[in-house]
Amino acid sequence: MSSIIDSILKIPAWLKIIIGMLTGISVGFFMGEGAIVFKPLGNVFINSIMMMVAPVVFVSLVCGIVAMKDPSKMGRIAFKTFVIYFTTMSLSTSIALVLSTCVFKPGQGVALSTLGPLVERHSSKSFSFIETLAGMVPSNVLGAFHEGNILQVIFFSILFGVSIVLSGKKAQPIEDFFKALSLVLFKFVHIVMKFTPIGVFALMAVVSGTQGLEVISVLLYMVGVIYVCCLVAMFMIYGTGLSLLKLNPILFFKKMFEAQVIAFSTTSSAATLPVNMKVAENKLGVSNSIASFVLPLGSTVNMDGLSAYMGVIAIFTANIYGIDLTMHEMLTIVFTCTIAAIGCAGVPAAGLIVLPMVLSSVGLPLEVIGLIASVHRLIDMMSTSMNITGDALAAVVVAHSEGELDTSVFRDSEALSDPEAMAGSLPSKNPIVQYG
Repeated sequence: MSSIIDSILKIPAWLKIIIGMLTGISVGFFMGEGAIVFKPLGNVFINSIMMMVAPVVFVSLVCGIVAMKDPSKMGRIAFKTFVIYFTTMSLSTSIALVLSTCVFKPGQGVALSTLGPLVERHSSKSFSFIETLAGMVPSNVLGAFHEGNILQVIFFSILFGVSIVLSGKKAQPIEDFFKALSLVLFKFVHIVMKFTPIGVFALMAVVSGTQGLEVISVLLYMVGVIYVCCLVAMFMIYGTGLSLLKLNPILFFKKMFEAQVIAFSTTSSAATLPVNMKVAENKLGVSNSIASFVLPLGSTVNMDGLSAYMGVIAIFTANIYGIDLTMHEMLTIVFTCTIAAIGCAGVPAAGLIVLPMVLSSVGLPLEVIGLIASVHRLIDMMSTSMNITGDALAAVVVAHSEGELDTSVFRDSEALSDPEAMAGSLPSKNPIVQYG
C-alpha cells in the first residue's frame, strides 16, 4: 500500500492535473446529471483561488518595486528591458484580441445553457477607458481589498512600494516584512495548488456530466485559439524584432526549442530560468552580464503568453454572454492585461489569479473562471513557452543595443544542440515553482 502511495506522490504535478481532467470528464460522462454532486467541491477550489487575488497582487507588486530600488544600477539596461517587456506584452494582447474578434471568435454562438451550471447570466456594467483610469484611485483602501477591486489594489501597491523605496534605510524593516510575507504567500498558494487535480476533476465532472461532451469541444476550441494566437504573436513580434536587427528569427526559434520544451512541460518560467540563461549565453551569444540581469527579471515580470491568453479569454467571455466590447473596453483590456501580467508574474497559476482583474475591468462576468480553471494547465503550457521565449528575445535585443551580443555565436547553426551546455540545467524540483 505504501509503495502505491509513494508512486502516486512521485507523479509530476502536470500529469496529476491532466489525469484529474480526464478522470473528471469520464466520471461526469458516466454519472450524467448525478455529477452535479461535485459542484460544491469545484466551488471550493475556485473560491480558494479567488481569495488569494488581492493579497498576492499587493505583496508581489510591492516586492517587485522594492527590488528595483537602486535607480543607478544598470539604469539604462533596466529602462530598455522594461520598454521591451511592456511593448511585447501590449502587442501580444492586441494581436490576441484582433485574431479572437475578427478571425476565430471563440464562444460566439454558444448558448449559456450549453455551458451548464458553472456559468450563469449576471448583469454586467461597462466602463469607459477614462472611467477605468479614474476609478483606479481608491477612496478606501480596505474597501478596495474587501470588494476585490484589483485595479485600485494595484494603484495603492505601486504608491506603497515607491514610498518604501523613497524612505530609504528607515523603511528596511517594512521591506524585510514584505519579503517574508511574500514567502508565506507563495507557500500558501502552493498549498492551495496541491488540490488543483481534485478541483479540476470536480469542475470537469460537473461540466461533462450535465452538458455532455459539447462543452468540452467549446473549451478545446478556445485552447486551440490561444495556441494559435501565441504562435502568431511570437512569429510576428519576435520575428520582426530580430529581422530589424538583421538576425535570423528561424535560427533563434530553433535554438530556443530546448528551453521551450522544459517550459511547456513544467509551466514554470522560474524552473526554466537556468536552461534559458545557458541558451542565451552559449547559443544566442548574449553576454553573461546582460543575461544575468534581463532573464531573471523577465521570469518575474515579462508574461507575453499570459497577456495573450487573457485577451482571448476576455473575448471568449464576452461572446458567450453576448456582450459587445467597445474600442475603449478593448484598450482597457490591453492595459489591464499588461499591468496584471507584470503584477502577478512568477506567481503559481498566475492566470487564474489575475483573470478576475481583467474581466472585471470591463464589467465581464467572473463565473467563466470555473470553466477556464478546468483547462488552465493546457493553456499554461503554451503561455509559459511564449513567456520564456520573450525573455530570451529581450536579452538578445538589449545585448545587441549595448554591443554585448556575439553575433558569430548567434549565427552559428552548428550550436543548435549542445548537451554539455544543458547539463545541470534541469528544472527546479522546488514545488513552489511547478506552476506559473
